[in-house]
Amino acid sequence: MKSAKNIAIIGAGPMAIYTVKELIKSETPLCLSIYDKEQEMGCGMPYRSGMNADYMYCNAFSREIPPITRGLVTWLHEQDDDALRGLGLTRDEIDARDFYPRVLLGAFFSDAFLDLCEAGRTAGHDIRLYPRHEVTDIEPLATGARLHFTAAGDSQTAEFDEVVIATGHDWPASPHIGEADLVSPWPYTNITALPAGEIGILGSSLSAIDVIVTLGQTHGTFIHKGDDVRWFPKTDSNVPLITMVSHKGIMPEPDFFYPYPYAPLRHINAEALAAEIAKGSDGLLQRVFDLLMAELNADAPEYIETLGPQGQTIDGFAEAYFDHRVTMGGLRALRDTLNSAVATMRNKETQPHRYVLLRGHENFDLILEHLTQDDRARFYDKLMPVFGDCYAAIPHISVKRVLALYDAGVLRIVPTGEESSFRNTHDGGVCAQTLDGELRFDAMIDARGQAAAPLGKLPFPTLTKGLSAKDNLKIPFRLDVPAQDRGAIYCLAMPQILTQHPFSQGLPNCAELAQVAVQDMFDRMAGAAA
Repeated sequence: MKSAKNIAIIGAGPMAIYTVKELIKSETPLCLSIYDKEQEMGCGMPYRSGMNADYMYCNAFSREIPPITRGLVTWLHEQDDDALRGLGLTRDEIDARDFYPRVLLGAFFSDAFLDLCEAGRTAGHDIRLYPRHEVTDIEPLATGARLHFTAAGDSQTAEFDEVVIATGHDWPASPHIGEADLVSPWPYTNITALPAGEIGILGSSLSAIDVIVTLGQTHGTFIHKGDDVRWFPKTDSNVPLITMVSHKGIMPEPDFFYPYPYAPLRHINAEALAAEIAKGSDGLLQRVFDLLMAELNADAPEYIETLGPQGQTIDGFAEAYFDHRVTMGGLRALRDTLNSAVATMRNKETQPHRYVLLRGHENFDLILEHLTQDDRARFYDKLMPVFGDCYAAIPHISVKRVLALYDAGVLRIVPTGEESSFRNTHDGGVCAQTLDGELRFDAMIDARGQAAAPLGKLPFPTLTKGLSAKDNLKIPFRLDVPAQDRGAIYCLAMPQILTQHPFSQGLPNCAELAQVAVQDMFDRMAGAAA
């Protein structure tokens, strides 16, 4: 039987998986062709073995990861004891509130992807997998699109009614900042290949922490005794001096206890934001910020009092939020915040202000396209640093390893301030201008995380040539392609999504975005059939 729609998905990581999960709900049989340049399909670059080491952790706990054919904990319990040992686990260590290594999640995604495809075939869909097929171009057609791809050295084409670009994260092989060449953190062997010496790390998020732990594993050993973690250098190795270089010289706070699924918000919720958007763009940012302050006043009045009057303004909020960690110093503050976070886990009591910010900050995503140009710039300058910090909570095991390196005297963190600059040295190193003066490193690793990128940076030249330079990627992520009369191209590539939706990197977000795009596709299909 001929399928009503012939759909291509480019990429086979988590975004593609959640897209397939939604597509196979179609009552009309579909033909799905899934292309990926890697042999192993399903895991995605952030979770693939070889790109990541088994001591690099995901900062979403298992219950937060949206189920595919089943949840992560169920999948773990289905594994036999030998398989669990291969994943570095015992059965007693499986916990819905725990964090797991990225490569373990990669194994889960790969298994779930194959099970999902089989479920789709059982439901009557034709699902075809094309590993080691790299899509090099997308040519829009009046009736859909033609993909150009290479496989086994041959160039081929195929035509589709609908295309979903789900290529995931994109990391430059040779990153730069200012006039300096940096080392890419992926694959992780780029880090393990560096000799011990003066090593700089640009950034302070979970990516930076993965780099720190990798350097610690390469040049020494972490010894765990109960809750205590110590680091000892290898006897036959020089000891590196690791310096994190970040704007404020602080690190995100450790993970803390909070109810999940999230408790509903009383003030800064979707209904309230819709009402504010309806009032118009002028003053919109201030009105929504006032909703956030109302939520904090209701749930965390003591915290609001510590901010002071200036801290309850858009311009003063970030300074007040970061004040404690900046004053105490990045790594000393990390130990202090770890102790507080551990207490929340032990007592099953949340930190009210962090829980409000964790639940409330993503609602700002709903207003970004409605803000005036000045307010949008103000949002990114004044509020985004706080929101970026609050969703970057660190697994405790990673925090303890970072502190072990600090205690061993091999790790420090230095703020750059507003006047930072970076340049190469004549001998291949990097100089960074910081608040501590100019620092020289034998190498500097780029750990700033995924950067946003415009649609013009998609690696499909024919497609991008037909897009306007002013095009923005908006919900439902369908590209405005003049050549198409029927069919559509959807862009769920993470760098492009981040240009308009800066809170979209988490796995729950992937599931939500895929649902939005597929629902739009279904609505269009239903409209065409009517």
